Amino acid sequence: MARSASEREPQDARPPRPPRSPMSNMTREVEKPRPVVELDDIDRKLLYLLCEDPRVSQRQLAREVGMSPPAVGERIARLERQELIRGYTTVVDWSALGYPGLVYIPMTLAADADLTEILAELRAIAELTELVVVTGSYDMIARFRIRDHAHLQALLLDRIWPIRGLQRIETFLSLGEVVRERSVQELLEGSGSIEPTADAAAE
Repeated sequence: MARSASEREPQDARPPRPPRSPMSNMTREVEKPRPVVELDDIDRKLLYLLCEDPRVSQRQLAREVGMSPPAVGERIARLERQELIRGYTTVVDWSALGYPGLVYIPMTLAADADLTEILAELRAIAELTELVVVTGSYDMIARFRIRDHAHLQALLLDRIWPIRGLQRIETFLSLGEVVRERSVQELLEGSGSIEPTADAAAE
């Protein structure tokens, strides 16, 4: 028996759209790449020297690059304004500080996860040193510094596993670093972008 027009399904009926992945909101969280800053040889030399010793004086820098201290100061100020130089820091030996362990934890988010809440809880963990978005079978990889096995156990049981919306995680414990993170100084020197200083060449 034929159905009336009112009983027929509408012609434009479509299946409901699946919910969007929580990772679709990550765009506003990920740090955006900045435009490349144009550098000349003097800029690269100054950057190299500052990475070698952030406490070096402008007078010493001026001697190294053959410019006046005020001219060097203006160049450094320009690199800071362009945010190529984003700060001056101290490199700490984590083992000597009592955190010799390094653990990587890849994470997959559930379809109904609240991304904002997950990121807030991860950022609140003091041991978190890096959180990156990745391609592949995981959504993110977090890196944590730990003191020992007991510290790792507490980190997982008390801080990470209770986070709602984490569908799957794994734990990769570092056995030791073979190649540590390169400094800008090493990158510039290794790429041939700059001639090493006389002191460095003599070593």
